[in-house]
Amino acid sequence: MDLELPVPRPEPTVAWLRAMVARFSDGPDHRRRRALAVAELARIDPAELRRRAAESSCSAAEVLAQAMGIDAGAAVADVARAYHPHTVADEAADRAVARLVDAFGGVADELTAARISLLVQSCDATTALVAKARNHPTVEETLRDDQPLRTTRRVRDGEVVLVSLDGHPFGAGSHECPGQAHAIALAEGILARGRT
Repeated sequence: MDLELPVPRPEPTVAWLRAMVARFSDGPDHRRRRALAVAELARIDPAELRRRAAESSCSAAEVLAQAMGIDAGAAVADVARAYHPHTVADEAADRAVARLVDAFGGVADELTAARISLLVQSCDATTALVAKARNHPTVEETLRDDQPLRTTRRVRDGEVVLVSLDGHPFGAGSHECPGQAHAIALAEGILARGRT
């Protein structure tokens, strides 16, 4: 009699997350994983996100997490500092990934990775956008005249390379950020706090 052994589940760590997200993949894997992120974003109305951000005292990532139905606490920031391939993941970042996987239902799959990646990518980039936009009349003018991120990193042929973002604050091509409207809404909401 054949016994079916359980398939080992992947350990949800920063390394697992990097291996499962659209940002660090290409070809069919990238297209499939990006489609998951795009579908998640389609469920979130940017206008509602702007309102939530304006009425909250939470960070952009925390507001987005709430819109996605979870309480992320500090986990997103812990993952964000170790997310990029040029950074070192420590136990605290790995535990934070595991907490986020649990918050999204406990299944370490591509959908969960896509959801976590949206939160992580909203963390530092949106904070930088808000900081720059405080010196400009609008977020759009900030993006046009003083974009907060000038470079990003990609993995090409196993090497981490710098890619210029000049003139493309949300990137371009197949890796262009699918959450532009959401990032702008979060930034505008945060900037609107206290203006009423």
